[in-house]
Order: sequence, then structure tokens, then C-alpha cells
Amino acid sequence: MAKITARTPKKDLPIARQVGPRIKQAREMGGFDTQAKLNAILTTTHNWSPSRLGNYESGYSIPGPDDVDIIAQETGTSACWIMFGAGPIGSREREIQAIRHQNLVHTVESFKADQVGYRAFLDATHTSPAKIELFVSDPGKPIGDRIARQIEKAFGKRKGWFDEQHIDHDPLCARFPDELRELMTIYSEQDERGRKLLLQVARATLVE
Repeated sequence: MAKITARTPKKDLPIARQVGPRIKQAREMGGFDTQAKLNAILTTTHNWSPSRLGNYESGYSIPGPDDVDIIAQETGTSACWIMFGAGPIGSREREIQAIRHQNLVHTVESFKADQVGYRAFLDATHTSPAKIELFVSDPGKPIGDRIARQIEKAFGKRKGWFDEQHIDHDPLCARFPDELRELMTIYSEQDERGRKLLLQVARATLVE
């Protein structure tokens, strides 16, 4: 079977439109299937306006660091991932499923202008458009090992590739130099103590 090639998404989208889909995914992963449910917490606990979350998700505006931290805290996800698409997405228990969902969304989006390629992808993975749409629209729906391995085979990837985060898929993160992306990933993988230590080492090393 010929290897299927997915197209690389454009990298010139406004930053807010790149971050917005991750905020929506974080909300859904946190168990808030509607904006209203998360807004009930954000407006009462954090004094957000009712429209702020919707503006972020739609890409109308971009959140600052404090708001990203709040979203991450309330949804159980990583602030670094929300902002840059790098590093662990959420808790370890949900990590593989979250990564699979992110990779599937990227795969489906890459076929938006290539219906022939998309049909070949569906045939190769023995799935229907309705089933793929269900996986894409519901980050909480588990993507099993069988379909993960079929997707890898369809794209000529090694076993386990679909379970790994590929920050080169993210248009914003792809703009950064390799060294910066590596540093962001290392930082995001640390706990609070590790992050403080990493910053201390960097500051001590870079002081003239």
C-alpha cells in the first residue's frame, strides 16, 4: 500500500487563531462540553467576563500568561502546551489519549483540501467519516490502539509514532528555532521544583 502524505498546515495564521483551538480542546478534556460550564467557574472564581473564554476559543483575542494559567488550572492541562503546543498536554493518565486526539485533529485538517487523500486515509484505517468526526469532536472519546496503529501504517510511520507529540505540527511552535523548541519542551516536562532549578541554572550560567 502506498504511503499517504498529509499536508502541512499554513504557518501564517494569527497567533490567537493558533492558540484558540487548544483552549477549546483543554476545556473539553477538562470535562466541560460547553463554554457555559467552564464560564460558570471562570466568572465566579476568577471574575472573568462571560465573553472572555469565547473570544479566546474563537481566536478573536489572545490570553495573557495569567489567563492561560487559569485555564490550565481549571482544565487540568499544561499552560505551556496551551500557549505553544509543546510539552505534556495534561495529566499522565490522559496523556496518550490527548496526544492521539491532537495528532488526529492535525491529520484530518491536513486533508481539508484533498478529498481524494482523505478517502484513501479512511480506507487505509477502515474507518468512516462519521467515526473520525466523533473522535475529532470529542477529546474524551478514547482512540484505541488498533486505529492508532492503522494510522501509523497508513502514513508509513513506525509503531508508537501516533502516541508521540509532534510540535512541528503546531504552526506557532514551528516558527521557533529547534533549540528554543527543545528548551520549551524540557521546561514543560519539569515539575515546579524542576522549573525553578532550570531557571536558576540558566540565570547563573548566562550572567556576565
